[in-house]
Amino acid sequence: MTSKQRLLSTVSRTCCTLVLAALIASCQRGGPSTQGVIRIVPQPLGGSAPVAAVAAADSQAAAAANRPRISIEPGDTVLQVMNANLDSDPDEEQVIAVKRLDDVGSPVRILLADSDRARGTYYYQSWESATNATDSRVFNLALRDLVGDHRMEIVATGMNEAGKLTLDVFRPLPPVQGKGLSYKPVCQLVADEISIEEADRPDSYSTDQKPGASFPVVAYLRDPDSQNVMDLVRIRYTWNDKENRYVPGAAEKIPGEEVQQAQLKALYTSSGEDAFEQFISGSWVQVIPAKNGKDPDTYGSIIDFNTQNRTISLLSGNTQEAYIWRESQRTIYNRMRAIGENATVLQIRLIRTFSINVDSPTTITVEIIGNESGESPSATYTRVTEDIRAKLLGRLDSQISMLNLSLTGRYLGNQGLAVTFTAPSLVWSDAAGQRSGTFVLFSLGGHPVMTTRFHGQSRDKIVSWLVDYKERKEPQRNVRVLTLSPIRLTVNGYEDANGDALSLEQDQNTAKK
Repeated sequence: MTSKQRLLSTVSRTCCTLVLAALIASCQRGGPSTQGVIRIVPQPLGGSAPVAAVAAADSQAAAAANRPRISIEPGDTVLQVMNANLDSDPDEEQVIAVKRLDDVGSPVRILLADSDRARGTYYYQSWESATNATDSRVFNLALRDLVGDHRMEIVATGMNEAGKLTLDVFRPLPPVQGKGLSYKPVCQLVADEISIEEADRPDSYSTDQKPGASFPVVAYLRDPDSQNVMDLVRIRYTWNDKENRYVPGAAEKIPGEEVQQAQLKALYTSSGEDAFEQFISGSWVQVIPAKNGKDPDTYGSIIDFNTQNRTISLLSGNTQEAYIWRESQRTIYNRMRAIGENATVLQIRLIRTFSINVDSPTTITVEIIGNESGESPSATYTRVTEDIRAKLLGRLDSQISMLNLSLTGRYLGNQGLAVTFTAPSLVWSDAAGQRSGTFVLFSLGGHPVMTTRFHGQSRDKIVSWLVDYKERKEPQRNVRVLTLSPIRLTVNGYEDANGDALSLEQDQNTAKK
């Protein structure tokens, strides 16, 4: 990274644009939660060997189990390998998920490695199919009996390029003499939410190998005929023996109010902290309604709960506070306390307790309790939606871009001040001596700004100014005039800083010599 890039990176981290972007990039998808697919986990090996030997054997066995038994095409990367006996022969088969890494939009593909002792290679690829998933990070394979006839379906869940959830279910085809094991798709869905409605099967299913009930699949999509993002369309897919596939039922519209009530009921009746943490995960903003009812609403502080990084961030006025999310404590049905510790200066044990009350699916009330300052007034926050996000990022004080201005050569000021620009470097000379550094010019909220990083022995010093650049024509010369007014960059843009404005001039005729 060049010195100019490092300086711009420092400025960007300070400016409001990227602070807001970091806080509100995690807008959550509404709707019912998706039931996860069970991942098959190899069982540990038994025996009376020493612990170290058992651990080494486990590691070797796991590595061997996760190694494909067939050749994988160059350019394909293996995402997951599953070993299971899928037919009546004594050997295991392998289900392998692969994807081409050089093509982000390429689908995740499923390969089946079948065994044949008569073949010289023993294992060979007997079947292949593409799925609707493209994102390699969230893809998952499982083997499950969805139909209830003790034949294991291949169940692939994932996400496509548009951020929609995907489900691909493949059912084994009847064996054919001389042919390897193969499958056919019986359910392939793309939706905003997808769940499999599992239910307990009778004991006879497992003890007497009798058939059990099939599991329906439910897909939720945002209602295309409604402006309310909470309004959904639900389609229930059930197994049809005659057609040998999952068939859809009638589309059912679900009003947003019912969705909200279902979300709150699931949250309020849940136990522990996990469900509550997932509900509040993301960014929330304090909406301040206009007093006259005509002007647009304004936005106050922003709070972000990051469940992955275990951090809590609070942006209020000109300050941004960051806390390590140490623990959570569920109190009553609609309230939880999150304990945060100062993440900036860990030597100072600064504890904040965030008392969070869920009022509705889109609003929470937060009261912050400090170990030295007591309680703060509670504030109501609204979940950051795409509409709010666009309004926040559309504010002038949230916009930053490179400035179309080139500063070169030497500029002179009062009391021996001289600044020589050789982008991206500069040399600054004044009564205190000479300093070198790098500079960057950018526009913040429509105002031109220059920020300079001066190199020091112990640490660098960063200084920023508002820039006023003009060119003045005189009888004998043309003069460039550069006025620098000191400012301090904040999370809300900038504010005036102590110090006098500096006026520097450059004679264009002299500069050309």
